[in-house]
Amino acid sequence: MSHLAPAPGTNAVTVDAIGVRIAIDLTLLDPPERVAVRSAWRSAVSASPAQPDRVIAPQRFAETGETLAHLSGAVTRAAVTAAPSDRWMLHAAGLARTDGGVVVLVGRSGAGKTTATRFLARTWGYVSDETVGIDADGTVHPYRKPLSVITDGYGFKVQRAPEDLGLQPVPDAPLRLSRLVLLDRQPGPSAARLIPLADVDALADLTGHSSALTSMTRPLQTIVRLLARTGGAVRAQYTEARDLVALLDEHHAPRAPSPPGADASEAHVPVARPEASTLARGDDEGGPTVYSATQLFRRAPATDWCRLDDGLLAVLTAETSGEGTLRVLAGVAPQLWLAADDTPLDDLVDAVARRHRVPDATSATRSALAALIEAGLVTFTA
Repeated sequence: MSHLAPAPGTNAVTVDAIGVRIAIDLTLLDPPERVAVRSAWRSAVSASPAQPDRVIAPQRFAETGETLAHLSGAVTRAAVTAAPSDRWMLHAAGLARTDGGVVVLVGRSGAGKTTATRFLARTWGYVSDETVGIDADGTVHPYRKPLSVITDGYGFKVQRAPEDLGLQPVPDAPLRLSRLVLLDRQPGPSAARLIPLADVDALADLTGHSSALTSMTRPLQTIVRLLARTGGAVRAQYTEARDLVALLDEHHAPRAPSPPGADASEAHVPVARPEASTLARGDDEGGPTVYSATQLFRRAPATDWCRLDDGLLAVLTAETSGEGTLRVLAGVAPQLWLAADDTPLDDLVDAVARRHRVPDATSATRSALAALIEAGLVTFTA
């Protein structure tokens, strides 16, 4: 349970989680459980005397280990909901070099984040094995939670304090994002390698691993700028965690940033996690769709949008369920989406004809509009 409350008394422990201070109220736990919580979370204990941002009370289970496992998720959820709207919360592991540069490892469940963290953080600073908070300027907020370790004989992930696993503290230097790495663990022996990713591919993967993205201020623009600042994301293909050491020491020079997009809609959307990344192409495939000359077309509200290389346009929308969907528009669709502002069909056709070399601008416009309308990105008057 998470709630706003006055500062707890001495029977509580306050931890730093992605830049948010979470107080864990131990009142309802018995003495051995309190000791277990304090021990598991000792690496994340906050040194600040300030009031906590949230107070949570652990849910109790028959086994203390299961109580700790559920507490880990409760702290994370409380921190995500309390984080400021300009903070990117990425479901990922984080490792810090001595100069404060943080390598962020992103991957689906089972991709090897915790295993890689346990191996690499014996020499690099342990930032997190689950969620990394990143500000728009690249500042990284650590979340030195217990590691959630799959253990034979347990129906839940066992919580292990970083110190108990021999993991290193973060350096004294300010933490900043230095690289985004998407893990791709191979089932059999193969040569480890880093594969540079185009921003469109990186964006599709990264949004799918982000928390509360649709409630974040300018999420797509922030991510694309951070990609440019850190040289772009890479995919790490590897078999064993030790193979990552040499890979992550390789240097990649930063690229020039992509042209920035314009301001997005100011509409507030609830906390959500993107459900899917899809590609919505606008081209002249298929037959023309019939629209009347009096109909006006308008782009639907979007949480954010951003121009990408090769004329692509990324659009993030919030669904009625609260989830977010990322779509990447190609062909004539970006031009139409940008131009659709209570705009008649003839004007949209003219916009396509001026910017694109297509055999039939009218047919291309009608087909692309049909795709955009079906995707919910454009609406029109009846």
